[in-house]
Parts: sequence; C-alpha cells; structure tokens
Amino acid sequence: MRIVLMVILIVASIAVQSVPAAESESGSAPQAQRIILKWLGTAGWEIQFAQTKILIDPFLTRRQAVGAEEWKTDEEAVLNVISGADYIFAGHSHADHIADIPFIAKRFGAKVIGSRTTINLCLSAGVDKAQLTTISGGEKLDFRDFSVQVIESQHGVLNRGSQKRQPRSAEITSPLSGPILGKHFVEGGSYLYYFTFGKLRLLDQSTGNFIEENLYELQPDVAILAENSNYDWTEAIKILRPKTVIVHHYDDWHVPLSSGMTAAVRRRAQRLEREVKSVDRNIKVIIPEFLKTITLE
Repeated sequence: MRIVLMVILIVASIAVQSVPAAESESGSAPQAQRIILKWLGTAGWEIQFAQTKILIDPFLTRRQAVGAEEWKTDEEAVLNVISGADYIFAGHSHADHIADIPFIAKRFGAKVIGSRTTINLCLSAGVDKAQLTTISGGEKLDFRDFSVQVIESQHGVLNRGSQKRQPRSAEITSPLSGPILGKHFVEGGSYLYYFTFGKLRLLDQSTGNFIEENLYELQPDVAILAENSNYDWTEAIKILRPKTVIVHHYDDWHVPLSSGMTAAVRRRAQRLEREVKSVDRNIKVIIPEFLKTITLE
C-alpha cells in the first residue's frame, strides 16, 4: 500500500511540473501568444509580442517644436519610459509623432518604418541608412514575429463629416544640410498600419481621419483610433466593425505625463466612445491611461 501511494505522489508531482508556467495561473495563454500594449501618450505605443518590441509614434519629450529653433529630444524623459525597441513605425511626420524617433533609433539600433519625410529627417539626425525603410502606402512587410500592411490615409479634416480627399501634404524630399528645426516636422503623408500578430489583427490610426475607400478590405479585431472632434467616425466604424476600439491621441500632448489628465481631457475620449457605441453597443471601448498596459490574448 505504501509503495502504491509513493507511485501516485511521484506521478502527480511530474504532472504538476509539466504544466507551462504561463498556463499554471488562471489557465492563461502562454506568454508568446499575448500582445502587451503600453500607451506612451499622444499616438505613442509600445507593443510586446513574442520576442519583439515595437514602438509606434513614440513621443516622450512632450513639448512643442518651435519653427526656427533646433529640435532637442528630452533624452531623460525618453529613457525613463523606453528601455529598448526592435522596430519603430511612424504614422506621419509631425513633431508629436516622430521628433523622438531619431534618438530612440540610434540608442537602441531599432529599424524605422515611415514616409520619405520621416526617413529623411532620421538621416539628417544621423540614423544609419541600413535601419530605415521608406513607405508610400500599399506595402506588405513580413517580420519574424508579425506582419504589417501599410495603408494610405490622410490627416485631419476641417469640417465634421467631410470626406473630401485632401491635397498632398508638404514633404522633406532629401536629407537636410543643417540641424532639424521645428518647421521641418511637416506631415509628409499619413499611413495606417494593419498588424497581424498570430491570429489577432490590429489596426493603428495615428490621425483623426481615414480614406474610407481604403478600409473595406480590413477586418481588425482591435482598432486604435485617434480622437478628432471634427470627424464623424460612425461610417468608418460601420465599415471596420472591430471587436475592440482603443482611443488615443486625446490627451494634451505638450503637457508632461507627470501632470496627469483632467476630466475635460478625458471627455474627448468619451465623445469617441459614444460614437462607437452608437454604431454597435457590443464593441468594447478602452480609454487607456498613461503608461498602463493592455493585454490582448
């Protein structure tokens, strides 16, 4: 009897040890199958998937770029938040989207994907050409742990509900001969990024507008959308039909993260939440907090 009991105990011990650590608590999925998002403020995100760390529009300096003054990244503010990066994606080339990208790319050796303007500004700041990939819309990029489709978009609109295509934005067509000034952060074209992480599809929109004809083939599980009080989102939501919407770019981007967020600012995000719910109340809406993580299974 004692021998039988010992055998049972040994078998049970082996069974417990064989359960993967990530599954041993609450039956959760293995860590490699999770997508962990962290909101960096404005349109900035850090995404961790498998062994890859992705940044989108990381802007931690959080001050305005003055037209005639040389741009200087607040390196301490960046490094207080960013500890590494494999890839950096730029939605467009305004300062609150790309001004900190050259510093981050040089510091961590990250690959940068962006418009001709973004790439030329990175070259001007001394980023190695081998790290840079220029996009113009329509590209399908395959990486080790994920893939991404680049979709042409446009920036804001002046009149709510207007769907007119806007004229081509200003560009920086070659590297600068001198330092980067505030005036050099022109739009340079706007792009959506449609990521595939395993079976999950995530759409990132860095501006408050779309080219609706470019949305019809997309079926995102999660859509990260920029708040814009001038834009009526209902038609875009009807086309995309995401399961989850994450609201971003609703904060005061030139105010330090340490200042927190006022109720008036949060109401901007709630306005977009109401528009989403007016289309489909079953769509989950997440209004993120600064530097807090969101885990997608």
